[in-house]
Amino acid sequence: MLSVSCGGDTNQDSINNNSTNSDDYTVRVHLKGNPDVLNSILAQSAIANDILGTNVHCGLLEADPITFELRPYLAVARPETQVLENGNVSMNFEIRQEAVWDNGTPITAEDVAFTIKTVKNPKVNAASIRPFFEFVEDVIVDDNNPKKFAVICNKSYFQAEHVIGTFFVFPAYFYDAQGFMSGFSIPELNDPANLDKLNTNSRIIDFAEEFNIKYNHEPNMIVGAGPYQITEVATHQIIKLERKKEWWGDNVDIDYIAAYPNKILYKIIDDDNASILSLKENELDVMTYVPEEHFLELKENKRASEQFNFYAKNGFAYRYIGINMNKSKLKDIRVRRAIAHLVDKQLVADELCNGLASLVEGPVSPLKKYYNHNIPNVKFSVSKAKELLTEAGWTDTDGDNILDKVVDGKRIPMRLKFLYPQGKQFYKDIAQILKDEAARVGIGIEMSSSEWAVMLDDLKKRNFDLVCLGWGQTPFLDDFKQIWHTSSDTYEGSNRVGFGNEETDQLIDKIRETIDETKRNEMYLRFQEIVAENQPYVFLVAPKLCTAINKRFKNAPATALRPGYFVRLFQLAEK
Repeated sequence: MLSVSCGGDTNQDSINNNSTNSDDYTVRVHLKGNPDVLNSILAQSAIANDILGTNVHCGLLEADPITFELRPYLAVARPETQVLENGNVSMNFEIRQEAVWDNGTPITAEDVAFTIKTVKNPKVNAASIRPFFEFVEDVIVDDNNPKKFAVICNKSYFQAEHVIGTFFVFPAYFYDAQGFMSGFSIPELNDPANLDKLNTNSRIIDFAEEFNIKYNHEPNMIVGAGPYQITEVATHQIIKLERKKEWWGDNVDIDYIAAYPNKILYKIIDDDNASILSLKENELDVMTYVPEEHFLELKENKRASEQFNFYAKNGFAYRYIGINMNKSKLKDIRVRRAIAHLVDKQLVADELCNGLASLVEGPVSPLKKYYNHNIPNVKFSVSKAKELLTEAGWTDTDGDNILDKVVDGKRIPMRLKFLYPQGKQFYKDIAQILKDEAARVGIGIEMSSSEWAVMLDDLKKRNFDLVCLGWGQTPFLDDFKQIWHTSSDTYEGSNRVGFGNEETDQLIDKIRETIDETKRNEMYLRFQEIVAENQPYVFLVAPKLCTAINKRFKNAPATALRPGYFVRLFQLAEK
């Protein structure tokens, strides 16, 4: 990690030109579904952060949308780092003097510490992001300046600056008005010996119960340091953001610390066909994740091409079919491999994605240099699938065209529940393709779709055999703990297919603390091999990020960073 100076000093008394345009305008953004919650700590859907992003919240740093380099935001500069005598690493930050909360009080190191303590509170529903903060040993506030502090890292963690820099800082005065978390230190929350005591502590419980329920849906219960405030939420309809009249960023003379639109209106349309119609009718200004089957048609449409710029960026994401390895029918690797042989991935890339996707064979983006190109593609082969199922002991003993087998003393049929999100044609098509091919070998597939909130509940309860979804990623180094570590195989965790063992856990942990790039890349390659050997997913494709942005905006490029645009920086183009 390097010490990097900020590009320019700020003048507290000067107002820059980075506020709203003189014209009042609203940017209408497509949202492909309802967020599960409007709280970045609790959210298990990326949709929530698409909205909150750097609109409602902001962090000490943010990633440049073009270069992906970290740049200062709440902080005056990227951190200076030093290795301490005990081997710990100190990351030293200072928050901008201009940075204040909506009530006028300064944003301080105590807010940073509070946010980290919230994540580490064992009763807060933050299991999906908690692993990223395990390395934080403490936050030490400067005795002479409450805006200066050191984050103490208890070991080398390759994503330390990125995690600390880009998590959203929450105001302690608002989210913990009663001071429940102020009586706990970060070391105290870290100590495994304290876990039982913490889980029964009334202050820990009371804070978590309030935080988990109260601060996630109502507009007046969502407060951040960003330039916008959520003012209206209508489920399945809209989420409206309005620019704050007084925002600390207006006093900072840096071009990207800015917010131009007066309003951002997120229009929730979870059906692909309906969203495309809205775009064609000019009812939307921005749409990302445009379904590939519609993207090329839109580009060639004269009316649409006159109104919109279209982008197909190489994205850091992949789509997959997850296989619930905890289900008795699916424990055998031969069964999981047979299912993989029933999916024609090249057909998926060429026809379902209109060629706007590449095949992927593991949990790493093909754009990264440690992607394992030596993992063989599981070829589409109905005959191979039949062979593997027979080897695994699945036969049709009663002549109903469905395979069966005695498992745990009881004969069960090979019928599988395939879960996918409602209104998403791609996932529906994948389910139908697999259902048709599976029927040829004696597997019965029940297709089941639901809106995201219902589907998420089924995922948490592991109420599925197969599930088709996608994971969004970043250009940064991969930390596999959230999705692949056995400690993440919990109700709130993201390892929903039950993957992993002691070997893979140790490999994940070792990757997280290896700074040497060559050694780390060797482990990345090995981990991908192990995943391929166990077939917890059928990895499908890495799609291009297809985006449409209205030509009435300038300074509105598409980016490979999710959600594909920086809407706060959109300016009206000259007429």
